[in-house]
Amino acid sequence: MTQTPESRGTPISRLMISGIVVVAIAGWGAYFYSALSSTQLERQLSGQTAALQEYQSQFLSQRRRAEDGAREITKLQEKLASAQREIEHLTIKSKETEASLTTAHEQLASLQKIHAPPALDSAPALRGVTPLPTKQDVLAAQEALTQLGFGNLEADGVVGPTTRQAIEEFQRVVGLTVTGELHAQTLQSLMRSAKVVAAQSERTE
Repeated sequence: MTQTPESRGTPISRLMISGIVVVAIAGWGAYFYSALSSTQLERQLSGQTAALQEYQSQFLSQRRRAEDGAREITKLQEKLASAQREIEHLTIKSKETEASLTTAHEQLASLQKIHAPPALDSAPALRGVTPLPTKQDVLAAQEALTQLGFGNLEADGVVGPTTRQAIEEFQRVVGLTVTGELHAQTLQSLMRSAKVVAAQSERTE
């Protein structure tokens, strides 16, 4: 049987067509594979980007908390330093107060010694001191009370309400029995106190 050129070219054409189809399929497959790989890569990059952003957000949040904590620590340190300074100030004040109290106790003890009632067998006899004070005794007492700061009394020689109140205050201060009466012991303490104050004033001048 004799084959014509058309019949001889048919298998070749079919082979070429088959090759073209294979190449086309391979090309499209490569294209789809490339597109698929690009999509996966984009997804991976997107995931990594999101993870990095989340890490950055956490880092910034922790950094802010650390800065807030550092500021709070600084404030607490300042408060502690202020409290320490206040304690030191109060300690100094306490020592000064103790020193003042000690001085006051010493002065009180000195006044108590000055105004202590003398023994009956050694008490000096005072002119004009009688169970009922004379006018001169009252005048001397009024002047002494005024000098000692127990009021601005009028030296009239009369034991009136103002003079009696001043006598009571003096007796209360020096530790005598508060009666408001100008007894011998009260008058003696008044005279002695007035002399002490006058002597101190002279030394100061």
